Amino acid sequence: MKTHQLAKALRELADALANGPDLDLRNLNLASQPLSQFSSSKINVNLDTLLSLARIGKQSWEGYIREMGWAISINPRDSSRDVMGKVLRFLEAHPEARDVIKKRAANEPGRASPELSRALSFLLKED
Repeated sequence: MKTHQLAKALRELADALANGPDLDLRNLNLASQPLSQFSSSKINVNLDTLLSLARIGKQSWEGYIREMGWAISINPRDSSRDVMGKVLRFLEAHPEARDVIKKRAANEPGRASPELSRALSFLLKED
């Protein structure tokens, strides 16, 4: 994380705290903040990334799944968006797979589909 990213995150945190109830810090649970507390610019960037993922072909998805070694079954009639949905459901159910994506993005780009690897790691970044 860079200093400007930290400054932006701190501003967003300050806004979320100012807009919420006045609580003792020991009682604060940031994990339960509603979606409205997220920055709309961050949501727009992530939506653009999701739309880009929807344009990636089925073969790229299949290659990436094989490269990652994930147990995701793909039927011949599945569209690329069907496969994308299966990958997203797999990532939702397997937090360790999300960690692998983050680590690999930092160390080595994916060979099967570098753009897919970058997009997924971007969506997973925490800033």
